[in-house]
Amino acid sequence: MHWYKVTDTLNSILKLCRLNDEIRNMKYENELISRLFHNQKVMRCVSSWLEDLYCTKNEREQQKNLERSTAFKLSGNKEFQSKKYAASLESYSKSVIYAPSNSINLSIAIANRSASLFYLDKWQDCINDIKLAIELGYPENLRYKLHLRAAQCYLKLGNRTLAVETVLELRNIMTKHNMSNETKGKQMNDITSQISSMEENVDSTTDTTEFPSLPEVAYGENPNFQFASAAIEIKCSPEKGRYIVTNRDIKRGQILFVEKAFAFVPLCHIKPDNCYNCCRSSGNTPVPCTECVDSIYCNIDCWDEARSSYHRWECLGNQMGLWAEIGIAYLAVRMLFKCTTATDDNRLNEVQKLVTNFSKLPPDDVISYGITAIMLMMYLSKYTDFFKTINLKKCLVLKSCNDFNCDLTTEDDEQLYVSSLLLRHILQLISNGHAITKIKAVANNTGYNKNKLFIQQEDRIATAIYPSASMMNHSCEPNIINSFLGQFLITKAIRDIAAGEEVFNCYGADFRRMLKKDRQEKMESQYCFKCNCIACTTPEYEDILKKFTAIKCPECSGPLSDNCSVLDRSSMYCMDCGAAVYENIYDFTLRQAQHYFEKAEICIENEKYDEALDKLKKCLLLRKEALYKYHDDIADTMDLIAKVYAIIGQWLNSISYLEHSIVAIEEKYGSWSIEVCNEINKLTDICLEYLQEESNTSSKFYKNTLKKTRRYLNRAEEIIDFTYGPWNEVYHEIGIKKEILSSILKNFNV
Repeated sequence: MHWYKVTDTLNSILKLCRLNDEIRNMKYENELISRLFHNQKVMRCVSSWLEDLYCTKNEREQQKNLERSTAFKLSGNKEFQSKKYAASLESYSKSVIYAPSNSINLSIAIANRSASLFYLDKWQDCINDIKLAIELGYPENLRYKLHLRAAQCYLKLGNRTLAVETVLELRNIMTKHNMSNETKGKQMNDITSQISSMEENVDSTTDTTEFPSLPEVAYGENPNFQFASAAIEIKCSPEKGRYIVTNRDIKRGQILFVEKAFAFVPLCHIKPDNCYNCCRSSGNTPVPCTECVDSIYCNIDCWDEARSSYHRWECLGNQMGLWAEIGIAYLAVRMLFKCTTATDDNRLNEVQKLVTNFSKLPPDDVISYGITAIMLMMYLSKYTDFFKTINLKKCLVLKSCNDFNCDLTTEDDEQLYVSSLLLRHILQLISNGHAITKIKAVANNTGYNKNKLFIQQEDRIATAIYPSASMMNHSCEPNIINSFLGQFLITKAIRDIAAGEEVFNCYGADFRRMLKKDRQEKMESQYCFKCNCIACTTPEYEDILKKFTAIKCPECSGPLSDNCSVLDRSSMYCMDCGAAVYENIYDFTLRQAQHYFEKAEICIENEKYDEALDKLKKCLLLRKEALYKYHDDIADTMDLIAKVYAIIGQWLNSISYLEHSIVAIEEKYGSWSIEVCNEINKLTDICLEYLQEESNTSSKFYKNTLKKTRRYLNRAEEIIDFTYGPWNEVYHEIGIKKEILSSILKNFNV
């Protein structure tokens, strides 16, 4: 049974006890937890569910499996022998992840992976895997092969000193195991010869995957506000609570926060390709936990740090599939581990002060969270050594969280205290949790063609808590933008902010992406307040999104809204000229347009591209006749026409339609939005295809395309640099395209 069904069942039982009514008079979380503790049905049901989950953990598909590991290793061997090194690298990595800790497969798969890396010219990654394979028990009598490979890597990296040391170690191994020099004689001689003839490269480095340096906040860090710029400060009022204002003028693009997550957890349903300890990419050489398949790390240091702290208590939960059952409560557990091992008083106090909305959330929800908190405490008590290892009486968190009045003299006291703390963290996360996002370039595979147009895709990869940045209040039209570098949150001003003005974040309800009604519902249900921001209280904002799904005014061609009436008689009115329209005169036109669009899609699937273009153009003509000029359907039609032209290699036609599509995207999302960058990147993909394939390079079309490609690439680079930073994967993709363009431009005076 899934955990949500357990909490629903228990909630129904507890309603008979009138706990829902009593909770409204409770002030602190421990009062609810105490009531639940004394309900035997709750305690028995929760304990039984945990026991079942533990007993069936070996039946889960996601677990260490020698057969699966061996199968991936054999696939890797075949791919390696066929010189498909990239494919073998992926297979060996999967073999590593599924290899049981007591299996020789683990160290062998990592050693094999190092060979793939060597042939892919990833010298430092190869060295890292060699060290890891040895640490995990790679057979001693075979280690000469790894040392030989490591020496070759150091030579490639220009590090003579480490190459010499590795060769000396190799000779000791050969002597110890009575190996003759002929065993690897030729390779040894080659390496020795290369070492003798090379000079030490004093600039050589063994770190080819250096993490980008963090940017700095504007005007230096505020001594009274951790991780924040000195240009902002916290204020407090009965109406707003704590909020942030500027104490000087802020310029667009200046950084206001660079904050490391107090705690974060990866989302359980995504492919694990980010380090569970630092949230950086795990790259080509993920280091797995040796006991569970869910946790991977970017290097051995992160793995060591994780298993020496929180992962020793989380690992079994991974094996049981517990964390995937409880959603954001997983982060509450990680917060507990951080709080009970914290050494920073100030940081811990800021966490404990985060709002919980304990008395404002629906009682059913709070009770469900309380039951979850008790279940998590039971897991820690019964299946880990958490309570034996952590001395709660000495923890800083006991000093910073004194609302619970727990003496901690008995085991029950400790369990009540930890359950109460877990409930508080869950409630804090409902109102203060941040989604860590990653934007990356992905192939936009239309299913119709061989051409791959790259688009930007923003993925949520983790959930985190940032106590300092959480002080920002919400607005549906924020004046900042957030981006992420690993687990670090970077907050920039997206417009000039005057001294004394409040700094606003957006809690996921942007006026350009969500209607006012939906935004208001989201804020009230999750955050327990009615939003009164400028976008929710100014009439000019009311219909901004609606115009992108509006039909055309027959009087002025403006957008018609169906949200209002004139003298209670009209069904629509024009947002531009105010004209009243009493019936939809475009109904037949739009049905005919949709018919053409659907027929065109069938033609594309059957590779009848000329016929598809004919139907799409008829569809576009009808939609332009009936719909407002920035309507989503018009933009989608032009986008599909552009794709079809790209399929048949008519690049200039494709470029023309994409350029028209960009205008609508700018109008809807703003000229600095990631959506605009996405469209520009698609456009520059097509431009480069044309520039590389076109033989008539003297035509005015060719030269104009050269100029506009450079202009568009610069603009896309500016948008990504501003919104996500130069360390972003998409920024790198744009850089590659600029290099291609530069090689073309060498022959032109453009």
